[in-house]
Amino acid sequence: MPGPILLVFAHPDDESSSVAGTTAKYTECGVSVDLICATRGEKGTRLDVPTEVDTAEAREAGLRVAAGITGIRNIYFLGYVDGDLEKVDTSEIASRIMNIMRKIQPEIVITFGPDGISGHPDHKAISKATTVAFEMLTEAGGGPRKLYYVTIPESVLTDVGSEDVNGVITRPDDEVTTIIDISEHLDTKIRALKAHSSQQDARWLAEIFQQAGEVSGVGREFLYLAKPRKTTKETDIFE
Repeated sequence: MPGPILLVFAHPDDESSSVAGTTAKYTECGVSVDLICATRGEKGTRLDVPTEVDTAEAREAGLRVAAGITGIRNIYFLGYVDGDLEKVDTSEIASRIMNIMRKIQPEIVITFGPDGISGHPDHKAISKATTVAFEMLTEAGGGPRKLYYVTIPESVLTDVGSEDVNGVITRPDDEVTTIIDISEHLDTKIRALKAHSSQQDARWLAEIFQQAGEVSGVGREFLYLAKPRKTTKETDIFE
């Protein structure tokens, strides 16, 4: 059995918006998937959250429900403050990620790229720390086999037809290395996004996917193989 896969993201809901379909696709086949979440997202929106429940508690609860939907095995919270991740020394975050990598021994690591897709400073910070952790382990011998960055091809935003995508950073289609067919797991992705019910962005994405059906991009998730580099296209991260 291949794997495990380790997802490394900044906030609850990042994992669902980025790779919920990919996660469900592989966990359904018996592959173990674990998640590192750097913060508990306490600065996010709090739609329909009771006044006696704080935002971080609501977001963690939503993440645990979403993880159950997609089949994530374990969640490792690093406990950093939402919005302040870029203020933390990269080597500190990388060291903590490395310790978890040593414990899990993942074959595949998936995180944000240097642009963070939305440009969010937390996204860029977790990308940098994860890349450093990956490089240090692989240079020492062993370590994960592949490092992927989640990405969005330029053509997908056009296909979806949404005008509310200001700030989203795309990649030229010919630079996207990996396309995962999630058409059979699109409903799972939508349910995972809905589990993050306090988040405006998660609700918005779930609505887009529901309305678009399987139009082009929404039935697929896209990755960029950062390490090791290769030019051929793939449809399976274990190729």
